[in-house]
Amino acid sequence: MDTKKRFKMYKAGKKWCYAAVATISVAFGMAISTNAQADVNTSATTPSTTVVSNSSNTTQTTTEQSQVTANQWNNVSDEDHGYLDSVDTSNANTIQVSGWHANDKSQLANNHYVILYDNTAKQQVASNQVTTTQRQDVKNAYSNMATSANSGFSTSFSTTGLQKGHNYSVVSRYSTSNEGNGNDGFHADNWLGNITFNDAKYNIDSIEQTSNGMHVTGWMADDAQLNGYKNAYIILLHNGTEISRQNVKLTQRQDVAKVYPKLIGSLNSGFDTTFYVDASQLSGDLQFVLRFTSSADGNSNYSDQYSQKYSTNAGYVDNATINGSTLHFAGWHAAAAANDNQHEFIIVTDLSGHELYRTELTNGQKNISRNDVARVYPWIANANKSGFSVDIPLSNAMQHKQIRVYHRLSSSADGNSNYVDMVSTQSINSGWQGKTYYDPTTGQKVTGTVTIDGKQYTFDGNGILQERQAQAANKALSVKGTPYVWGGNRPGGFDCSGLVQWAYGLSGNYRTTYQQTNLGTHHRDVYNAPLGALVFFGSDSAPYHVGISLGNGSFVHASTPGDVVKVTQMRWYTPSYYIAM
Repeated sequence: MDTKKRFKMYKAGKKWCYAAVATISVAFGMAISTNAQADVNTSATTPSTTVVSNSSNTTQTTTEQSQVTANQWNNVSDEDHGYLDSVDTSNANTIQVSGWHANDKSQLANNHYVILYDNTAKQQVASNQVTTTQRQDVKNAYSNMATSANSGFSTSFSTTGLQKGHNYSVVSRYSTSNEGNGNDGFHADNWLGNITFNDAKYNIDSIEQTSNGMHVTGWMADDAQLNGYKNAYIILLHNGTEISRQNVKLTQRQDVAKVYPKLIGSLNSGFDTTFYVDASQLSGDLQFVLRFTSSADGNSNYSDQYSQKYSTNAGYVDNATINGSTLHFAGWHAAAAANDNQHEFIIVTDLSGHELYRTELTNGQKNISRNDVARVYPWIANANKSGFSVDIPLSNAMQHKQIRVYHRLSSSADGNSNYVDMVSTQSINSGWQGKTYYDPTTGQKVTGTVTIDGKQYTFDGNGILQERQAQAANKALSVKGTPYVWGGNRPGGFDCSGLVQWAYGLSGNYRTTYQQTNLGTHHRDVYNAPLGALVFFGSDSAPYHVGISLGNGSFVHASTPGDVVKVTQMRWYTPSYYIAM
């Protein structure tokens, strides 16, 4: 038996010391196996960035290095560069990383380790010894470094023990220690980047109503699979209440893995399933819950993603026109619950709910092809034949009112039971008609002073608008020639905002130009300013002058000190914006 001595460095105070270590080997040889368990020293970290892709793992076996002295170590440049080119966790069982790390100290420390460190738990979770590979691109970038040409690496770690919500770093280490330990010998670390597992994504690729039920395809992935949430469920909600669920076996989706390589399990994320539900009982909204869970029944320890809501009853009146004494309605109505409803009706009521007209649609008026609707609502079986077009008589009871137009799909001949409605509100010459306003509910002309859309209007006994704007403009014109007086707001003298306040009878809250600029929306097409509009000069927040539009490209205003109330053409003095009063 031979006894040999080697010297191991350690640090005492500020001095490096050596200790003799006796090693004994059997003459016929001793087999030595190493388990790489490099410890990361977190006291001197320089985090970098994380990028994502694929690579493969290669390990190497090294022999014990000859002792490296402090002088040898310190005489090598400290220049250090590295980058994490890719991280791929699309396979839920492994995390694949690749990148490069160039440091000339690797000539002395040629044991190359890649370490996965949990920053959240503050502990190392895995370490792999790797074979350094050629990287000509790195050599081109760092030609002054002796080791840059052989600085690449690629390896993989098991995801066992990793946790959703934790942040991890990938560390590349060159070490003089065969085991790569951070407290043994010399080492050079590069903290290459951070990875946080806290994501979840899905997509519903298709939904189709079939004779068997609701057929759904798509994909789902969630970093919660790290926490043991391996069971995948899709749950169907109807108006917020679960009506069915499917435990799905996820299939390979290379397209998803390509787009989301950092998402745990994105490679095996596809699903194709059918919910065996009675479509005739569906109304309102459908929604899907995409769940990963650790429980067999899916009722505990889960992570959910919610899809958008899918309406089971949709429609629209594309065209509503009045042709003399005829109303024309054309549109579409698709409903999941309407498969066996052979009768279609158009029903008209007023806003109070009184029925004014009803007719059943005949061939040519219904089941019109609407492939555009089918593309948007593929989960509704009758969407491709959902169009309708009909003419009905315009009665006096409808005139000058807002009406509700119902398109009804029903299984009953009279349309009074087992039906699904789509409702649209239409105006039949109601609201503003010239200078007259018809009440949308009663169809009657409005008289007196009323508030419409937040503004006050006055009508005479015949329902003709007494235009405040014209009154204000005429009032301002009546005092043309009145001298400009700073602060004036009465016929003895006006400033610009005082004239506007007097002409419109504004309260003291709107005395100044700055206050008056808040009376409405600012419009820029000043040459189209209507009669009575306030025209402003300056910025939106700091106007310096105001006048009253005469509706013909001119305005009346109290001009400037030394001048009088007068009319000016906009082409000579152009406002910045106006407010329609």
